[in-house]
Amino acid sequence: MFNGEHINFTEDRAVLHITLRNVSNNPICNNGANVVLEVNKVLEQMKNTSDAIRNGKWTGYTGKAIVDIVNIGGSVMVTEALKPYSKPGLNVHFVLNIDGIHLAEVLKKLNPETTIFIIASKTFTRNYYQCKFCKEMVP
Repeated sequence: MFNGEHINFTEDRAVLHITLRNVSNNPICNNGANVVLEVNKVLEQMKNTSDAIRNGKWTGYTGKAIVDIVNIGGSVMVTEALKPYSKPGLNVHFVLNIDGIHLAEVLKKLNPETTIFIIASKTFTRNYYQCKFCKEMVP
């Protein structure tokens, strides 16, 4: 797993999510290339984006600050664990399954001008319909 072997036999690929937890920055290779540097760049972008959302500099399409975050497919546990560090005024909503009714109930309470969506997926194949539905919400 830590050397980029293709241990996901179903999809014949490496499992690289362990790179996200590689605090030592030891090389992890995929097809001969060390993916750690690229992952670290993305983690830095994620930090910058989350800082901008929390301090109101990341705005919706009309320039209003984000107040609602819809998390599709992500972990409720992590959000609950980090709640003491959250910023008051930001509301997090979870859509954990493909249930369109649940998603519709969440979305009807939100203003598209002040809502951002986070899609959490290891393969980006499971959340397609939820994402398409959310995209249709925004003019």
